[in-house]
Amino acid sequence: MIGVYVHIPFCISKCAYCDFPSYSGCESLYEEYIQAVCREIETYQGERHADTIYFGGGTPSLLPVALLEKVLVCLRHQFIVSEDAEITVEANPDSLTLDMCRQLATIGVNRLSVGVQSFQDDVLRHLGRPHTGKMAYQLLEGIPKTGITNISLDLMYGLPEQTVEMFQQDIEMIPTIPVTHASIYSLIVEEHTLLYRQVQQCSILLPMEETVEQMKTILFSKMAEWGFYHYEISSYAKENYESIHNSKYWKYLPYIGFGAAAHSFDGRRRWENVRSIAQYIRYSNQDKCIFHQFEVSPQQGMEDFCYLALRMQRGISYQAFYKQFQTNIEDEFGKEIERLCTQGLLEKTQDGVCLSDLGLAYGNYVFSQFIRVSS
Repeated sequence: MIGVYVHIPFCISKCAYCDFPSYSGCESLYEEYIQAVCREIETYQGERHADTIYFGGGTPSLLPVALLEKVLVCLRHQFIVSEDAEITVEANPDSLTLDMCRQLATIGVNRLSVGVQSFQDDVLRHLGRPHTGKMAYQLLEGIPKTGITNISLDLMYGLPEQTVEMFQQDIEMIPTIPVTHASIYSLIVEEHTLLYRQVQQCSILLPMEETVEQMKTILFSKMAEWGFYHYEISSYAKENYESIHNSKYWKYLPYIGFGAAAHSFDGRRRWENVRSIAQYIRYSNQDKCIFHQFEVSPQQGMEDFCYLALRMQRGISYQAFYKQFQTNIEDEFGKEIERLCTQGLLEKTQDGVCLSDLGLAYGNYVFSQFIRVSS
């Protein structure tokens, strides 16, 4: 089974921290862009059985539901979509209404991922987010009444002017709203963003590293207390509510991406579509959407498999590694694994290794030990 990703690159405005391919002020292109996406879908020649569809962005909830439905109809014509497929739409509180949720449920959407980031209005202003905490809370509270009960929210910590108390107030909203999943990220200040320039100019202050560690400690403790399983470094789920689509990335499974800047992986090759909306629309009719592609070498595949698997709580399965690459992991990364276990960053499982509690705090270092410069 393959996962299908559809990129919707439109936003109301660019958030201060965002370096994803997204564009504002393009309302006149919505319909033309969706027509281009459907043309690309119609040219697809690969695996036909799909069990996940994910509309990401950007802000997919900016589009009229009729345009999202047009893509779903096209996908169902081109793919054999499982009856119980997970169909997710990313949304922001300022562009999603309960009436839209009802319409989305009618066309088959059964999961929403809502980009809240914070319930604190001062923090939201620093991020350039156009919604308020009250707006986000009321939306999340009302969604289950529309027929969609699988609800994920995004929160962030280590944000400008954010204190430990403010973050604790944010996460303490979680047990009071009907969410089944949460993606909670530590802020990364990307170079080509407004926030990066503000930090460089010292016009905005970020929390100290010790403060961020305090936030992380509270996060781990509280989410476990509330019955959320910490199944991936930044992801928490109630029982049976892990993101099936995102898990494909971490499990080294194939997925196909449609739309500008969408990425794909078929098990042997990775490729990326052109990023420009105008170029994408122009090229989609000529089967020239792909901007960059490459064959994944066996060495690179093994590295990717390991560091992606380690993002998940269950870690690396030695049996799954052998099945994928027809070689024992000890022959490839035995020294690295033993050293990381000795350092207390990895621990042995019944069928492999996973991050220890200490390793969770040093994930990027652990991942780097499986990546060889020569590759």
